[in-house]
Amino acid sequence: MNKRFKFTDKLIQSLPAHIRDSRATEAEYSDTDITGLKCLVGKTGNRRFLFRYTFHSRKYSISLGKFGDIKVADAKRIAQKHRVTLLEGRNPKVERDEHTRMTLNDFFVNHYLPLVRKRKRTWQDDLYRWQRIIEPQLGSTLLCELRTLDVQRLHIELADTKHKYGKTYAPATCNQVLLILKAITRYALEAGVIDEDVCKPIKLYKLNNARTRFLTKFEVKRLLKECKAYSNKVIAGYIATLALTGLRCSEVSNIKIKDMDIKNRVIHIPHTKNGKPRTVYITDTLLGFIGAIPLQRNNPYLFAGKVEGKPLKSVRKTFKKLLINAKIDPSDVCLHTLRHSVASNLVSAGVSLRLVQEQLSHASIVSTQRYAKLTSESMRNTSEQLAHLFK
Repeated sequence: MNKRFKFTDKLIQSLPAHIRDSRATEAEYSDTDITGLKCLVGKTGNRRFLFRYTFHSRKYSISLGKFGDIKVADAKRIAQKHRVTLLEGRNPKVERDEHTRMTLNDFFVNHYLPLVRKRKRTWQDDLYRWQRIIEPQLGSTLLCELRTLDVQRLHIELADTKHKYGKTYAPATCNQVLLILKAITRYALEAGVIDEDVCKPIKLYKLNNARTRFLTKFEVKRLLKECKAYSNKVIAGYIATLALTGLRCSEVSNIKIKDMDIKNRVIHIPHTKNGKPRTVYITDTLLGFIGAIPLQRNNPYLFAGKVEGKPLKSVRKTFKKLLINAKIDPSDVCLHTLRHSVASNLVSAGVSLRLVQEQLSHASIVSTQRYAKLTSESMRNTSEQLAHLFK
């Protein structure tokens, strides 16, 4: 077979295993697109990419990664980056070797975080999980020495670790931590800093996101009554807004005064989870809570926090207190339960799933069906209607 050809995934995959009785350990193939890009095929059929070059009359080679862990396009991109370094009069291997002394924390702070700040609206969540969970465990580990078992151990042990609220981390949180590490190692691999993505083999936990607990309309009424009587009108308005609109916590927290149009009774939400803006209508009940909120000078947020210029932070303790006052067991209720309750109670009241989907701003009707669990009362009414058809 021709040892020089234009590399593609299909052609690399079709390369035969190296001859077993050959004196050479591997067969070497060269790419005709990128000078110096090689593919080495072993006697067992394993394939890996290499970048060979000459610098100051001395030959060097840099391992780019195994085929399967990276694709041909990735290998070409990394090899081209090394060629640019050569054209600038620098030795790619020397610069790459400097990366071997880089810790995971160095890479996160200097490379990953600046990238996600520009591309990800929820980058602050990544920063929080990094500082709270990942950095204490793996931050000082050299990036080149990070192993699959290290990450797997963190993922498993985290599920048995108690957080500051006294409960163990939920599987969803464990997965979020793993996803951050997966993104870091994938980026490091694409940048040519490491040879292998050690996080790729680790599987996420399977999640059951269908919540079974929601507040009945009577429980919501009692909660709103407690909110109305509560002295802190900012927190009370925040919780009431969640219960009366079905908005996400992040959407309510980020409502700014300029987003409010009291004259037309609407709230403009410029950014939602699905990336699209939406409009929420203000009812008389909601207006009563919003109107009682004292606005703060030099703070653009409707639900202003104690820190100047920042929105309200966690209200979990107050929420639990109000639930208890409303004679609601707080053990299986969280703030997101209010969003779930809006969907469930609307469906139980006969509102179509399509309208509920619009109210909750779900991109897919499947999400609405998952959240909108029917109550036993609505199921009983459905059975009665079915029986009535045959009378």
